[in-house]
Amino acid sequence: MQRSTRSPLATGEWRSLWIAEALSVAGDQLARVAISVLVYERTSSAALTAVTYALTFLPDIVAGPLLSGLADRFPRREVMVFCTTLQTGIVAIMAIPGISLWILGTCVAGIAALQAPFKAAQNAHVRVLLGNQHLTVGQARLTTLREMGQLAGLGGATGVVGFVGVTPALIIDAGTFALATVLLSVGLRRRPAARATHAPLLKRSLPPSRRRKALATLSILLACTILPHGLIVPFVAEIGAPTWSVGLILAADSVGFLLGAAFVGRKARPRAVEDGWIGPLAGLCMGALVLFALNPSAVFAGILLATSSFGASYHILARSAYIEMLPDELTGRATGLVRTGLRTGQGLGVAFGGIFAEWLNSTALAISVAAAVGLLGCLVAWLIVKRNPADAVDSVANDAVRTIESTSTSTPGHALTTPPSGAPASVEPESNKPASNGKEPVQTATKENGTTR
Repeated sequence: MQRSTRSPLATGEWRSLWIAEALSVAGDQLARVAISVLVYERTSSAALTAVTYALTFLPDIVAGPLLSGLADRFPRREVMVFCTTLQTGIVAIMAIPGISLWILGTCVAGIAALQAPFKAAQNAHVRVLLGNQHLTVGQARLTTLREMGQLAGLGGATGVVGFVGVTPALIIDAGTFALATVLLSVGLRRRPAARATHAPLLKRSLPPSRRRKALATLSILLACTILPHGLIVPFVAEIGAPTWSVGLILAADSVGFLLGAAFVGRKARPRAVEDGWIGPLAGLCMGALVLFALNPSAVFAGILLATSSFGASYHILARSAYIEMLPDELTGRATGLVRTGLRTGQGLGVAFGGIFAEWLNSTALAISVAAAVGLLGCLVAWLIVKRNPADAVDSVANDAVRTIESTSTSTPGHALTTPPSGAPASVEPESNKPASNGKEPVQTATKENGTTR
């Protein structure tokens, strides 16, 4: 029986997902700039402009726990298509000239809230599409795309809004969501919902697992690195550096993260190897920021931020390892909750970090203390991960297998059976399935370097 050696990252389905994500990122940046300009033009209020901009983030925190589970209850392609379709309509409403600011704010909150089920469905779909073996590489590529999109998108969106105006910019924004909808509808295969029954979302839960909780903690602790972004302007003023250095320092931060994402996503590695990299990278991420206690110059601060952001790529490894442990029927909700925890931590970190910096009378020291807390937490969590390796979890789960019903190219979707509760789901990329020979073969997870992949 022959196997296709084609990488799942080279399939049309992955390309459709990747391009749709690029359009989504571009649309997000365009919407944020256009909305901020529109509100400020009509109110001349910096406070209302800031509140409106915050509405592009805050609803996602509430929607995460409530709506992420939809990615498990319904087919994931349909969830993504439904979300982008609604976003298209909402942005089109926002483009109506003279629209009430209250309606505008409601629309902004609605678009942000839809990101929760969309991202949950996207993460779960990527896991099924790529399999555990290519999951880290795929996550790294999506993360790189988002970072580059935010870098280029903010400047590009400002130029578009300035050139064509707010209303045409919002119409273009609606077009990006509409195009993403078409790509997802046509480019992704339809698969059945991961959960066979429609039991209440909150009644299903994951069994206790120290490794899984430690990996989730590692992901959320990335919030300890948010302070330099929120306090960069007062920090620059504090050290007496010119205002224009703010842009250069933040650029160094972005470059460091892109290099880190490229490093971890360069090729697929065994899970044990990736686990080994989590600790050193997390230590680099937090440790570099601890050195802000030295009250660095603008140049040194840029180097420290670039180094920290390179280490922040540990988050990609931790998130992939976390997803690998989830049964498919709970992947959407579980990843959505961790994402919500991270975003909540980032929001609270900026808010309380500013108060803490004023109390210490030093933004540099506040950044250092937050990073020290993160460093200690990452160390403890990583030790737990190392003491509970993936192969040990597999042993406890009695090497539970995941059955995947193979389908021919002409058959839409495939059925996935869920492993025993708590067993790490091993998903094989569909491009590696054996060709159909008239029967429905059953594949079992295989061991690679002691880890079920």
